[in-house]
Amino acid sequence: MEKITFKNSTAVFTLDQPRRPHEDAPEANLSVEELPYLWASAPLAVSFEPEKPATREIPDFPDGGMRAWSVVIGALCMSFGTRVTSLRNFSFGWINSFGVFQTYYQQNTFQNQSASNISWIGSIQYGLIFIPALLTGRLLDLGYYNGPLAISSAFYIAALFLVAECKTFLQVILCQGVATGFFAGMLFGSTPAIVSHWFLKKRSQAFGVLAIGSSIGGTVLPIITQQLFGKVGFKWSVRAVAFIITFAVIVANILLRPRLPPSNVKGGFFDLRAFKNPAFTCCVLAYNVSLLGLYVPLIYLDSSGQEAGYSPNFTFYLISIANCASLIGRLSSGVLADKFGALNTLIPFTLVGAVVSFAWPFATSSIASLVVVSIIYGCATGAFVSLIPSAPARLGGMSDAGRRIGMAITFMAFGATGGPPLAGVIRTKSGGFDDVGLYSGGVILVGCILLATTRYLALGKWVGKF
Repeated sequence: MEKITFKNSTAVFTLDQPRRPHEDAPEANLSVEELPYLWASAPLAVSFEPEKPATREIPDFPDGGMRAWSVVIGALCMSFGTRVTSLRNFSFGWINSFGVFQTYYQQNTFQNQSASNISWIGSIQYGLIFIPALLTGRLLDLGYYNGPLAISSAFYIAALFLVAECKTFLQVILCQGVATGFFAGMLFGSTPAIVSHWFLKKRSQAFGVLAIGSSIGGTVLPIITQQLFGKVGFKWSVRAVAFIITFAVIVANILLRPRLPPSNVKGGFFDLRAFKNPAFTCCVLAYNVSLLGLYVPLIYLDSSGQEAGYSPNFTFYLISIANCASLIGRLSSGVLADKFGALNTLIPFTLVGAVVSFAWPFATSSIASLVVVSIIYGCATGAFVSLIPSAPARLGGMSDAGRRIGMAITFMAFGATGGPPLAGVIRTKSGGFDDVGLYSGGVILVGCILLATTRYLALGKWVGKF
């Protein structure tokens, strides 16, 4: 009797093939003697295999070459202009410069408003930048990218220049808070998915280069803005930064192009079926929990240094130091992730972030210790930001990668916007930063555990490349 072996993502079974009729063999029967054992060791993500290097629909990825890397450069420019993750008073992208605006508004334009009210401008920016990823990711899968990108770019640039013309608090909220936040999200939301079209084996490395734009923007834009306020005034400071960002966005529009054909997979803009994959669900949860604490030290590095007695002229640059250090984390994590796996790289970097968060409140005794904390923490957060798209991209096929990455980024808004206010409440009630550090390190540690669980659910074992 001949035996034919079939394999899928969860089990291997043998079918006893009957001999030909003239051999008088019995009818075929299914041999499942080893099936319980095989099921017990199978991955829980039953029908959601990690993406294979080659499929029938997508024969290969360029994984390099001038055209592919030009797309990455375009993504870097878009990241520079919209998405910088080094936070200072709820900042993000051009949005990173809001820390400088917060101080300016408090001391000049809106002296009658509380610091808490003014911070809502940055909070709205910070939250809205995540939301459009769900829309843009799905539009990309359907084949609509460059048209929506150009339209969103025009609105984004217009909103940047209009900030200089705002006179009332409501106008600033609508223009700088709502408009720049939403359209920055429209521009950046599907950028990681575009990079995924061109890279597979070197995808994490490409994501690392993409994220460099955030570091450069987070270092340069706040410094430029702060220096210009005293020299040319508010209006021309905003216009100067807007011109810089306009150039970066135009370059991005020229270079960013999708490679794969449209795919109208079922599920609409929001596909609940993706959450039937326990690995994807756990991954999204892990990102949110980590973000509840990940940026808290960066937000309060400045104020903790000032409370320790250091000059604001020095503590302001702690954020720029962390941004520069994040370049190391972004680049090194991309190279390491392509070799060892995205989560295998992300987990230890995030664990370092948790340890530094615990130690940060006790590192204010000297300038040197604050600088060391800024450098190490910058590396850790840089790696986290760089590798965010990697796991969602692998937890399914490329036909709906844009929607899947978009859903993951959109849901991150809950953790990203919830963490800083929670830390603020703890800071107010405790009167110091010790409890804030414990909160931040604790939730990041839980995030690490969830990331490790995601790897187990994807692979079916605790150790392996993912």
